[in-house]
Amino acid sequence: MNNWLNKIQSILYPYTCFLCNQPGNNQLDLCDTCHSGFSSLSICCDICGIAMKTKESHVCGRCLASPPHYDKITTLFEYQDDIKQLVLSLKFNAKVSAARTIGKLMASHFSNHHNMPDALLPVPLHKKRLRERGFNQSELIAEHLHQQLNIPLLQQFCIRTRNTINQTSLKAAERRQNLKNAFHCKNPQTIKSIAVIDDVVTTGSTANEIARTLKKAGVKHVEIWAFARA
Repeated sequence: MNNWLNKIQSILYPYTCFLCNQPGNNQLDLCDTCHSGFSSLSICCDICGIAMKTKESHVCGRCLASPPHYDKITTLFEYQDDIKQLVLSLKFNAKVSAARTIGKLMASHFSNHHNMPDALLPVPLHKKRLRERGFNQSELIAEHLHQQLNIPLLQQFCIRTRNTINQTSLKAAERRQNLKNAFHCKNPQTIKSIAVIDDVVTTGSTANEIARTLKKAGVKHVEIWAFARA
């Protein structure tokens, strides 16, 4: 019955591409042309996910010199062009339908993940910034992943206790200092593994501080699942 309803709906209300408004032929709200133009990261560090020129070493020099608190960062695409437009539409233009597209793309990628986490955790947003924006983009994405991958979603396990300044103009060292002790786990639980969900990873400072907080609370394995890498 659902298949017939979906077919009727697609005829009466055909899918249109979120990016170019042309007819789409899938439930990602993207046309094949836009979808095929996404630029994936090919050669990356096995830990932090940063782009590398060659795969002679599986781990970058920075991770070898100073291992991060998280176990692995996995991102799908480079933060440019249409990918950037998708993220900015969600984060700053409040086009929450972009979260569905991002969530479906991430769910498709991680559905074959060899080791599923015990739970998903969206990057927490401070309550002041949440009031200003009206939503947490990472939480919207995480909700779609939760629905499609059937992995429990943690929403109050970890909170942001400090309203840190915007990180855009800060250098890596300044970002680390800005985020120090910015998160707190309210109710430590016996959760062994967590995947932290984010839209974009830049320097990895936020990911590292959240992972440090989670491991201090007893979580053994922390991965970061993000849509894009800047």
